[in-house]
Amino acid sequence: MIFDQLSEWPRYFSSAPWRLAFEYVLALKPDAADGRHALQGDDIYAMVTAYESGAAKQSVLEAHRTYIDIQATLQGTERLDWFALSGLQVQTAYDAKTDAAFFVHPGTVGAQLVLRPGLFTVLYPADVHIPGLASGAPEAIKKVVVKVRAALVQ
Repeated sequence: MIFDQLSEWPRYFSSAPWRLAFEYVLALKPDAADGRHALQGDDIYAMVTAYESGAAKQSVLEAHRTYIDIQATLQGTERLDWFALSGLQVQTAYDAKTDAAFFVHPGTVGAQLVLRPGLFTVLYPADVHIPGLASGAPEAIKKVVVKVRAALVQ
């Protein structure tokens, strides 16, 4: 997992797939159209969504295998809880169609990140996470998640 200011992304990445993904994120405005946006076919794509942040008890722990997530809020502040994969109990086995596995909450959180405009996190396949959590009172969130096929950058 990486968590930093968007302006610092070049400290971590230099290859073309990362450049494409981060340039897209940096160009987005809060009024960006919701939906799936192909950047490089199915290898790199973005999902822009608007929603209200929620409570942890309404959310599930998720992890991916095929794609690496770049997550950033365009509007609003949300909390993302992170968990180490080791030792977690599988709730729903990995499904290749959705590129997701779901896990039972272990009762303790490994780390809590607060995402607000200007910050980003990169979540690798071993980074189990709960996104979309309220960081205080629930609020309107506009968010982008760019999916980068892990095989492109490893």
